[in-house]
Amino acid sequence: MAADEKWYFTKEQLANTPSRKCAYDADKELSCRQQAANFIQDMGQRLQVTQLCINTAIVYMHRFYMFHSFSRFHRNAIASAALFLAAKVEEQPRKLEHVIKVAQICLHREQPPMDIKSEAYAEHSHDLVMNENILLQTLGFDVAIDHPHTHVVKCCHLVKASKDLAQTSYFMASNSLHLTTMCLQYKPTVVACFCIHLACKWSNWEIPQSNEGRPWFWYVDRSVTQELLEQLTDEFLVIFEKCPSRLKKKIISISSNQNQSQIQSQNLMLTIPVVSAVFIFNILINC
Repeated sequence: MAADEKWYFTKEQLANTPSRKCAYDADKELSCRQQAANFIQDMGQRLQVTQLCINTAIVYMHRFYMFHSFSRFHRNAIASAALFLAAKVEEQPRKLEHVIKVAQICLHREQPPMDIKSEAYAEHSHDLVMNENILLQTLGFDVAIDHPHTHVVKCCHLVKASKDLAQTSYFMASNSLHLTTMCLQYKPTVVACFCIHLACKWSNWEIPQSNEGRPWFWYVDRSVTQELLEQLTDEFLVIFEKCPSRLKKKIISISSNQNQSQIQSQNLMLTIPVVSAVFIFNILINC
């Protein structure tokens, strides 16, 4: 088995995770994953790390819970450890003290800051370091992540996508991490094709075949088919419909606000206006 392939799981494996064996049904487990991703996003923004770092932490979290149960490792504890580790991997390290304080602010906004000389701080510090070590061991020290966002940018260049289409496709790459387990099932090139495909459906724009008579997605990943893209679209919309409205709006707002700077940082030479979060939200609801 290739090194990367060990991180992709079948639907049968996803239906038999440690959490599922501990009486979590599919919806409850997915909800825990979504809440953990949201917590990582909240902490990451307060710690002022890049969206790349946040995305890496979310992937770590998803992979961790393929081997451990939410009933044994609380989602917020692992989310904090995942972000603490991702910040180091992406060369944006944050102090242990700062991570603990930000986690407390996110969870207990009304409480005063934690005293770093207190027993509570010492306990949180010990737990965070321990969870980081458990996370690292679970990942097998395989911490380099290839995200779909990079492939979205490359493909948008390839097909000369419009500004709005590129923006929406990139937006979808972040949403796939927050809302689904696609990163556990499909290679980032496949997820990138799904994101662009869904963006095309929303904008009623069809990418023409090449001069060789091949569909655009063949040049991104030759394993992708039209049937697979339609299947992923249907699966995503089912998941989105089940997502609580408050979480939908928060994720959409986060993603739309992040897109412009992140796309530019990956050298996509587009000055893309931020798509209205309300506009995108209405599209999703009406799909």
